[in-house]
Amino acid sequence: MRAKALIHLDRLACNVNAVSQRAAPARLICVVKSNAYGHGAVPVTRHLAGLGQNFFALARIEEALELVESNIKADFLVFGRVFPDRLAEAIKAGIHLTACCEQDLKWMEAASGGKRVFVHVKAETGMGRTGLLSHEAPAFFNRLMETPCLFFAGLYSHFATADEADKTFAKEQLDRFRAIAQSFSGAKKRPAMLHMANSAAVLDIPDARFDAVRPGVILYGHYPSEFTGKAIVPQPVMSLVAPVVQVRRVPAGFTVSYGCRFKASRETTLAVLPIGYGDGLHRSLTGKGEVLIRGRRYPVAGVVTMDTTIVDAGSGPVEVGDEALVFGQTTQGQIPAAELAQKIGTIPYEITCAITPRIPRVYLDKSP
Repeated sequence: MRAKALIHLDRLACNVNAVSQRAAPARLICVVKSNAYGHGAVPVTRHLAGLGQNFFALARIEEALELVESNIKADFLVFGRVFPDRLAEAIKAGIHLTACCEQDLKWMEAASGGKRVFVHVKAETGMGRTGLLSHEAPAFFNRLMETPCLFFAGLYSHFATADEADKTFAKEQLDRFRAIAQSFSGAKKRPAMLHMANSAAVLDIPDARFDAVRPGVILYGHYPSEFTGKAIVPQPVMSLVAPVVQVRRVPAGFTVSYGCRFKASRETTLAVLPIGYGDGLHRSLTGKGEVLIRGRRYPVAGVVTMDTTIVDAGSGPVEVGDEALVFGQTTQGQIPAAELAQKIGTIPYEITCAITPRIPRVYLDKSP
């Protein structure tokens, strides 16, 4: 009688196959950062590796080392900056590292211990977070190419507006990236791999695919936004469900939860679910959210609390032990994560990433 996140590995396989076909001949760098967008980094990465995927991207060195220590045989790229205290460990594990300034190269060289360091240079083309600025490029690339232990494994950048309806700025970024990439046409150490396309660019910007693409949210069954193309129809990998643990028939005027924001307008049935914002269910779904029980939708009644959510089941046939679908897709129907996201002004990424470790992940695979 616990809430749980059902992770449909067969749907994950369908999604990665669809993305692979769309991106071909580019290879995939599957993005499994932030615990594979809440789905569980180790089991998801292991499953993808079993499907033949062999390159994965993480945000932080700790995420990559967890996969290495889980004995998953693949290449791992860390997007975030790795500081000297973790560099030797990362290099020893063969993890691909991001560099975006000369200081990074100095640190990598000092920590290499004679081992080859796989370096991916991040170019700043318009995202405005981290990355090599264009005026810094000449000196930086000379430094990289003159250092024997540093292997120029990749050059990449990241789109800021690929998921917007207007792709003008995205195309400007692409042009800037191309200009940087073309400057290596005669170099002895040109990057072994160019990669820029995220999920949105896989769908809508074919010229951005280069040698590899970096799909993230689409692997987990969601479009990056309502503005992207629909050439792929992804299947939602996570379904968040919670059992009904108590049912009560209450009179008109009965109030529910903190602040008494819900008052029953008629005699009704209230169903209690053991899930709340402590589990990652957004409190802002108060008065907006719905769940699916026995194929029928019922609204959230009152404030979502840390551990509990109550729904107004009206006169519906709801019993203790019934399964409520919070989001995702099961045999009783679906509530897309994108729908919840739209109601509270966020994105599907945040909906799945927010599910906390209190919710057990149950891995299902109906593949033939």
